[in-house]
Amino acid sequence: MTVTVTAEFGTEIPPIQVHVESAPMKVFTLITDDPNPIHWDPDAVRAAGLGDRVINQGGLNVGYVLNAVTAWTGSRASIIGTKVRFLGNAFAGDDLVAGGAVASIDHSTTPSTATLNVWLRHEDGADLLAGTVTVRLPDSGK
Repeated sequence: MTVTVTAEFGTEIPPIQVHVESAPMKVFTLITDDPNPIHWDPDAVRAAGLGDRVINQGGLNVGYVLNAVTAWTGSRASIIGTKVRFLGNAFAGDDLVAGGAVASIDHSTTPSTATLNVWLRHEDGADLLAGTVTVRLPDSGK
């Protein structure tokens, strides 16, 4: 299947909605061998003074953003660079939105590439993650 992506400065990628659940955090903790109990033990979260709900791993938060980008480009192989910074925590039970917009396009490469300004936001609008993702465009329309 060939995907055609219309991209110009400011083009927004379709946002995706995410509901954060504790079960995937436990699995991710095992897969990544992450011993930090704030990802699976509410008592550890309370002891750290961070509330009473377990905290999502940064890698899962990045994954939500990359899923939005992949849904737009049609292929995980399109992603050639990622740079993000974490601005806040996502907790079990939170509803989030991941999205982004085209910041620049480089037509000097084959295929063309685009750099996206990406974000992950809490449903209340608070930014939890911001950064850039560089992608190969499946069909630049040249």
